[in-house]
Amino acid sequence: MTETQNDSQGWAPGNVVGAYTLLAKLATGGMAEIWLARQVGLRGFERLVVVKRIIESLSQDEAFVEMFLDEARIVVQLTHPNIVQVFDLGEHAGAYYIAMEYLAGENLVSVARAAAKGGAPLDPKASVKIAVAALEGLSHAHNRAGLDGKPLNVVHRDVSPHNIVLTWDGQVKLVDFGIARAANRATQTQGQQLKGKFAYMAPEQAQGDSDLDARVDVFAMGVVLWELVTHRRLFAFDDQIRILKTLISDEPIEAPHHRSKDVPPELSAIIMKALEKSTATRYQSAQEFKAALEGWLQSVGGGPSTAELGQLMNRLFKSRIADRTQLIENAARGEVSISRVGEVMKPPTDRSMPGGTPSGAGVDGSGNLKLAIAAAGTLLLVLMAGAVSWKVLMQEPPAAEPPDTVVEVIEPPVEPKVLPAVVEKTSSIAVETEPAGAMVMVDGKAAGAAPLTMNEVTPGEHVVEASLNGYTTVKRTVSVSTEGDRLMIMLTLPQKKVEPAAPVAVAKGKLSLSTDPWTHVSLNGKTLGDTPLIEVPLPAGRHRLQLSNEQAKIDLAIEVEVKAGQVTKKVLRL
Repeated sequence: MTETQNDSQGWAPGNVVGAYTLLAKLATGGMAEIWLARQVGLRGFERLVVVKRIIESLSQDEAFVEMFLDEARIVVQLTHPNIVQVFDLGEHAGAYYIAMEYLAGENLVSVARAAAKGGAPLDPKASVKIAVAALEGLSHAHNRAGLDGKPLNVVHRDVSPHNIVLTWDGQVKLVDFGIARAANRATQTQGQQLKGKFAYMAPEQAQGDSDLDARVDVFAMGVVLWELVTHRRLFAFDDQIRILKTLISDEPIEAPHHRSKDVPPELSAIIMKALEKSTATRYQSAQEFKAALEGWLQSVGGGPSTAELGQLMNRLFKSRIADRTQLIENAARGEVSISRVGEVMKPPTDRSMPGGTPSGAGVDGSGNLKLAIAAAGTLLLVLMAGAVSWKVLMQEPPAAEPPDTVVEVIEPPVEPKVLPAVVEKTSSIAVETEPAGAMVMVDGKAAGAAPLTMNEVTPGEHVVEASLNGYTTVKRTVSVSTEGDRLMIMLTLPQKKVEPAAPVAVAKGKLSLSTDPWTHVSLNGKTLGDTPLIEVPLPAGRHRLQLSNEQAKIDLAIEVEVKAGQVTKKVLRL
């Protein structure tokens, strides 16, 4: 099968997947791809959706496929204005996908940082209003019954500012139910496995209890609100083991009004009840926590309306909305590139809430906590885009190890650059490479570094070649059929494989690894778990570990040397 034939049947911009026409690939992580797509129906019906597809290397992993499908099975049964909606679950070209609601907005990390950067951090009323809406969504998930009338018993287990979205028009949406627990879930977390973000875990979740209920989400929402009203991190250190030990210890949690004088003591008391370490004294439901917050709002004259939250978002993200509007206008003229789409669509930050962690903190040397950390990939679906009218030729990459790169988001977003208009009747070829920066040659002549656009290309066949140190050179023959034809070529350069060093001896050592942010760790395709890893037995010698965290845009390979009979400790700040 030729590349063009494969693209026509597979995943490439312009192709049809189920009821959706793919527009652009917005992100690729270690577990899934995110596509922007358009659904078109009768009599002008049209809407943008987000399509989440399992990457090829994991399509044969039955456990991961079941976890992926579980997310769709759970969320499709949750119909609430404060929960992201799943429209469809399907399979195309051998890959499962989920079609989800398109959200135009930012997560609370981005909102809190933008507000603090603008000199006007979120006030308690706005913070509580957002929390009330999120708790309404949680209450629906906790109490929803299935088609058989039996309770679904859905527990999110990963409530955090990263998974709460505030749209441009002021709506609050819960996203990412990928690790939620439900009664009808095919894959269940085993005892002594941790799933979720440590800084937002309830004590019983941090202890690895398998019988978790809605009160873990109540605690997590209490942490989120604590951080929103104080404008600081609750656990202001990056040692993950220390966070876990703090959670399961008798050490009291500091009241919000002690950390910030702007927090009313009455509101502080409500938040502290949500943060009770004992489940018996904590709010017993999201509805109970929400009612307490609504009572406080009423006592202070009420909070901002949805429209007022929308006005706040437009003040905070005016330039980003302008960037995306410009992108849509460019797309309508066929003047858009894949790299530009990714730049404009990604959130302005993937970091933590304001008042983050100091640098240089390491793993506690005692390391007495023995836990098996399970994989918990998360993917934020907060995306914006317009129609893409380029003819795109995508190259399917051969099996290869992912590049040793970490994508770093730069704040503020770069101002958009409108691509020069193409003269009518003049053909052009736009070349994108993954990774970017590859040297491009056309018909044996150097054209420059990708991404680039070559105008005034004559009709006929042209050989495009891309090369980059450390990657395999890729060639493609393309055909410009007529004058005025405009092509975009995406060339994916496989990374050259590095053969692992032979083990020094049969003897074994142990590895302890902590990263900030957390990462999923694998060795030769086999999952070791999520960081922190504590004294994992490994054969002595050099090992190549793959670290990934979709939400933090991390896909990184490192080499470590494990010495026989010793514990090798590594602390990485990514």
